[in-house]
Amino acid sequence: MSEVKEHHKMYKKGKVWIVAMVSLGSGTLLMSQMDTIQAATQSEINNSSMILQKETQSSTVVSKIDSSNQEASEKKATANNSSLKNNEDATSKSSESENQSASKSSAAQVSSEVSDNASRSETDELNQGQKSTGSEEEISVVKAASSSEESKATSSAVTQSEDISTASSEKEKTATLSSSNEIKQDTNNSSFTDDKSNNVVADTATETNNIQKVSSRDLEKKSYSEQYRNQIHYSPDKNWMNDPNGLFYDDKTGIYHLYYQYNPEGNEWGNMSWGHATSKDMINWKQEQLAIPMLTDQGWEDFTYTNTTGNLVEAGEVRYVGVPTTNWGDSNGKKAIFSGSVYVDKNNVSGLGVGTVLAFYTADYQIATRINDGKEDGWGTWLGLNEIQEQHLAYSQDGGKTFIQYSPDKNAAVPKPLIPVTDSKGGDAANFRDPNVVYDDLNKQFLLTVVSNQQALIYSSKDLLHWKYASSIQREKNVGLGVWECPTLIPMTVAGTKTTKWIFAVSVQQGAHATGSGMEYYVGDITAAGQWVPESTHTMKEPLTFDYGEDFYAGIPFANMKDKRNVLIAWQSNWSYTGEAKTSPWYGHMTLPRELKLVKDTRATDGYLLRNTVVSEIAHNEQENVLSSAEFNTTLKNSEHLLNYTGTQYKVTADFSWDTKNPPESVGFKLRVSHDGRYYLRVGYDLQTKEFFVQRLNTGEPGMGNPRDKMNAFVDSGEGKITLTIYVDETSIEAFANDGERAITQNFFMRPEYVGVQPTNQLYLYAQNGEVHVTGLKINPLTSIWKNESKVTFNYLDDKGNEIVSSKQKIGKIGDSYSMLAPVKIDNYFLSSTNMKNKNADNLYTAQNQVINYIYRKVQTNLWVKDSTLTAGTQNGWKAENNFIGGNDAAGKELTIKDVAVLGTVNPSKPGIYTVKYSYTDVQGNTILKTIKVTVVDPIKNKETRTKKSRSEQKLVIEANKRNNSRNNQTTKNGLSKQQISNKKVDYSMVNADSKGFKVAKKVSTLPRLDIQTGESKKNQKHLPQTGESNILALNILGIILTSLSSIGLFLRIKRKRDSK
Repeated sequence: MSEVKEHHKMYKKGKVWIVAMVSLGSGTLLMSQMDTIQAATQSEINNSSMILQKETQSSTVVSKIDSSNQEASEKKATANNSSLKNNEDATSKSSESENQSASKSSAAQVSSEVSDNASRSETDELNQGQKSTGSEEEISVVKAASSSEESKATSSAVTQSEDISTASSEKEKTATLSSSNEIKQDTNNSSFTDDKSNNVVADTATETNNIQKVSSRDLEKKSYSEQYRNQIHYSPDKNWMNDPNGLFYDDKTGIYHLYYQYNPEGNEWGNMSWGHATSKDMINWKQEQLAIPMLTDQGWEDFTYTNTTGNLVEAGEVRYVGVPTTNWGDSNGKKAIFSGSVYVDKNNVSGLGVGTVLAFYTADYQIATRINDGKEDGWGTWLGLNEIQEQHLAYSQDGGKTFIQYSPDKNAAVPKPLIPVTDSKGGDAANFRDPNVVYDDLNKQFLLTVVSNQQALIYSSKDLLHWKYASSIQREKNVGLGVWECPTLIPMTVAGTKTTKWIFAVSVQQGAHATGSGMEYYVGDITAAGQWVPESTHTMKEPLTFDYGEDFYAGIPFANMKDKRNVLIAWQSNWSYTGEAKTSPWYGHMTLPRELKLVKDTRATDGYLLRNTVVSEIAHNEQENVLSSAEFNTTLKNSEHLLNYTGTQYKVTADFSWDTKNPPESVGFKLRVSHDGRYYLRVGYDLQTKEFFVQRLNTGEPGMGNPRDKMNAFVDSGEGKITLTIYVDETSIEAFANDGERAITQNFFMRPEYVGVQPTNQLYLYAQNGEVHVTGLKINPLTSIWKNESKVTFNYLDDKGNEIVSSKQKIGKIGDSYSMLAPVKIDNYFLSSTNMKNKNADNLYTAQNQVINYIYRKVQTNLWVKDSTLTAGTQNGWKAENNFIGGNDAAGKELTIKDVAVLGTVNPSKPGIYTVKYSYTDVQGNTILKTIKVTVVDPIKNKETRTKKSRSEQKLVIEANKRNNSRNNQTTKNGLSKQQISNKKVDYSMVNADSKGFKVAKKVSTLPRLDIQTGESKKNQKHLPQTGESNILALNILGIILTSLSSIGLFLRIKRKRDSK
């Protein structure tokens, strides 16, 4: 038993030592692998760092924007909280603090909002916009791209004549204005905003008194909504208005000027002065300050004149003596400013300055009148107060805003007339008025036409200041029925020819085609002597009617028009019926401007017809056609058709056609139809009488029987068709047949006291007693010229329609101008194309919002070049294209060597290393620069070098074999099997040259090694006994376990020894 026990003790003792030895061996093996583990771990860390660095680089822009936006948002929130704390009405006040930029690299600049209490109503309407003075400023939102390998680029805006202030918050998507004291605005009352936010910046005209400007805008918003106020026809905010005066276009500013007869003191005729309005498109007008007020403090007058016509014809020579007056009573020393015209003196013919605006007008006043018979103590026999009219000149050197009275004696306070009544050949001192000036380019003379009772007088001049009588034009039809007024001579080229004819247009107070007053015209020529010659003997006997309605009077054309356009505006009223309007607080409005075109027409007097249509600029206020395509065409047979639209201001047009063998009696429109159907206007064509007409018999107005019930004009429709175009406003109809062949302008009043309290906004087509085909039917609502707002949106899209940079918007009043935003520069993109929707050619806001899409594509710019080696020799040459492989421009188009700039050259006969640079700059301004080396070697040294290299390579292979054998032996000693040694391979196929020209063999070995692997390699790694490879993690764990066991074994051994003792 003792032997057995002793044997068992020995066994146990041996077992412990075996475990200890195994543990120690494992620990030794583990320690031997620590360097490998550390190296592998460090490699893994480096790899992770590289990945992290790439991710960081790819999102640099985003991280910068995000950080700046976060800080900007915090600052904005702080400022807003402070503002809210100080004032409950924080939305209308500014935070006066200035925000610093969040990051030097940030494209955003955040600041507090600036507002003015005086413009609060303005900013509320424009969506929390802002007002101040200056030029334009914009808000844009920089859209931050998400983190990716290819981040979206931020933009640096490039604009025309404006700074773009950018600000964004990725979370809030809002933008705020810069709180700089230099807030910029343009002169068009326009504004702009980012499409993603509600912030709007208002751009207003620079004014010396911004509060006064705001008050004017507030007044405009409160006015122009009164009953019977037309919405697309100009009228002053209050008081009386009649004849248009001095229309002209300023080609320096692009502004149209409309002056008109105006009473600044009341809503009836009197105190006549020149009112003033301006426009960018002749449609959307803005009232300006009074241009030429009445003359005051005028001095004593004393002159004689013999009246050969008028109410003083029997008095013979008459003495006019005393102080002028305008009230037919006391001598108030005033002279009224009557109608006239404007000439822009571009060449300083007058000597008053280049570009001076010359306003020729009639001064009207009453003065004590006596027969010049020497009686009554030498004064002459008293006749009472009588009227005097004389021609004056005022001039403007500030573009027509203010005027200075011209006087030959330089006394502007009491100016003398340019053409006194004593120079009138008309024979009536009370009727000598309405000067209209035009330049005769053929004969190099200025012509001034005035009227005197039943005739027009023409004066000529070379310098615009000194005038002499030239000729007269005598009335031959309806002589004695009213007087002529507001004459004008218009040189016009006949359409389709080079022939120029002179149109003499004049207004008649009585005896017009329609009842009361109206306009007529005649065709003729001008001679070098300043005489207007009628086209034929029939011309004066058969005047042509300008407009066949009752309400078209005193029309004159614009001066200084671009592109030789002839555009005329008239007063839409009739002297016979001014009392019928009963509008308050204003009276009178202008017609829409008419484009004039002289055409040949054998049916007209002398074979010429003056067509007139509304100018194309009316499209600025036209909204889209409200009818569906299915409604464009229809057929009616003895019926009426209610159209799918209700409104009181619109344009409607259609083509009507019929069977000429079986025509209907009448076709056309019923407009402004009441809901009960009883009241309406009819505009149509009567096929039995061949008359185009406007009928207001059913408007409810009293006194609309014959002859006022139906205004008509003859139109020959032998081809069985007619086109009708009508502009409808609150109290106005302007109707046209066949593209302006005939026009009828008519006022109407559908008063509640006559039609009841009901809408009058329905619209019908009709055909009476027959069938008509209607095609091309369109209804375009017309946006008011008084209260409107329009947008222009600029989008920045890729070629797939995706937004790259946030869109920008400008907001302004229709008819005002805006400045285009240039395409922005976007990193890694180039502008490929631009497409536009509803774009206005003159950059004016329109009723239909405009969209400008800038389309970008990814930049594909690149260059590929190569190094090369040449052997020196005269037979060898070098060209830049030898080292040029290829390239692409921004759009991906292939480049040739001609597109590339090459800097440097190579001398192929002289050994050396040459550096050559290739560069290309794309349309975005991005430049790619590539550098290559061309090595030119000596042919002899090159041969020796090749021999040395060959020997070195052989020596290198031998040394590599020796090192390999040495390692094989060492590995065998370390315990590798013969199979493992046989598996060891060295690959000498990869031989590279080092810096000294020696070739170095690259060895690839399959000897087992420890490695730290990640990803899929970890998952796929297995225990491979046949190659000696093992899972490094398992080996590490095993080593730790064995080391722990060995420590336990040693501890137990020591304990037993102590116990045995």
